[in-house]
Amino acid sequence: MLTDIQKNMIDLAGETFKYAGSLEDQARQCFGLTPTRYWQEVNRLIQTPAAHQYRPALVQRLTQRRQPRTRLNTRLI
Repeated sequence: MLTDIQKNMIDLAGETFKYAGSLEDQARQCFGLTPTRYWQEVNRLIQTPAAHQYRPALVQRLTQRRQPRTRLNTRLI
């Protein structure tokens, strides 16, 4: 089960912001974490079953965003 703080961290990761850096500022203000530490914690949280139960669509989107994007070589010979 997630704590209220953990739920708020996941919710914040799903929000959209108008200005670059706003999310990081909000994370620092709400949780007292640096942006790097905030994303480390979010990445750890989205791997838990409790996070998937709490916000399945958001956790799936965040998980997909973490996946490395590979480009297939589709050059024709």
